[in-house]
Amino acid sequence: SSAKALVSLKEGSLSNSWNEKYNSLQKTPIWKSKNAGSAVEMPFRNSKRSRLFCEEDDRQINTRSPKRNQKVAMVPQKFNTTMPTPDKKASQKIGLRLRNLLKLPKAHKWCIYEWFYSNIDKPLFEGDNDFCVCLKESFPNLKTRKLTRVEWGKIRRLMGKPRRCSSAFFEEERSALKQKRQKIRLLQQRKVADISQFKDLPEEIPLPLVIGTKVTARLRGVHDGLFTGQIDAVDTLNATYRVTFDRAGLGTQTVPDYEVLSNEPHETMPIAAFGQKQRPSRFFMTPPRLHYTPSLQSPITDSDPLLGQSSWKNKISGTDSETLGGFPVEFLIQVVSVN
Repeated sequence: SSAKALVSLKEGSLSNSWNEKYNSLQKTPIWKSKNAGSAVEMPFRNSKRSRLFCEEDDRQINTRSPKRNQKVAMVPQKFNTTMPTPDKKASQKIGLRLRNLLKLPKAHKWCIYEWFYSNIDKPLFEGDNDFCVCLKESFPNLKTRKLTRVEWGKIRRLMGKPRRCSSAFFEEERSALKQKRQKIRLLQQRKVADISQFKDLPEEIPLPLVIGTKVTARLRGVHDGLFTGQIDAVDTLNATYRVTFDRAGLGTQTVPDYEVLSNEPHETMPIAAFGQKQRPSRFFMTPPRLHYTPSLQSPITDSDPLLGQSSWKNKISGTDSETLGGFPVEFLIQVVSVN
């Protein structure tokens, strides 16, 4: 059988039989519909394509690759330096809506809590928080900030703080804020010589406000909100400012220093400068004091007829224990000689 197959391959009979079978399979099947007796030729599905097609619908497919789009040189457009001014009516409409929004008590308080920071609180809130300080001190070589939740939890435990937004958390934050405010006040009044206990404060310490500074202060009570005014007095003992407000009817009121913000850029001083010992601006020299000898007599008193016969002359020449008018005699003599 194998020999016959080889012979047929040479003669081409096997190839012809295979071609006949393949052509018979490629014929279009004819389906007869039930309603009509006419036969309907159905299109067959090509194995290489996923759609139905007929031989009549064959189209020539373009085998050429599509042309590449030529690169268009981008010419930079010149923009006008003058920005177009917004429509006046539109800006007035937006301003009116914003003013109506700020009239609402909750919206007004939200703006105060979000953007109003007094001079004494601004470096505390805008600086690094406790978490950043903990990272710098405990992990100085940590360069990445992409850690897992478990790793962040371990770092948070090192701080030893209560659960965030709990009652204990808020109490601790308020007490820490009060302590930092008091430390800044001591630095402002130059009552500190050693700054080793002030490492938790920011590097720049704001200077106290002076009389005549234009400020924005927070009032509570009947007139609750922010109002502009001018400082008339400074009370360092109670940490308050006496502010005269511009709005009629408010008058002059006492406001705590943590609710007063300067309208001008506030001045700051490095915390290291407070620890430096200040030298006196002037050097005072006292004249040398000479010991008084009672045996010596002044020529002025001897030649004067009135002073020479005065009874005070004998009292002045007394011992060191004697007093005159409640003061030691030697002390009075030194005061007169200096003058």
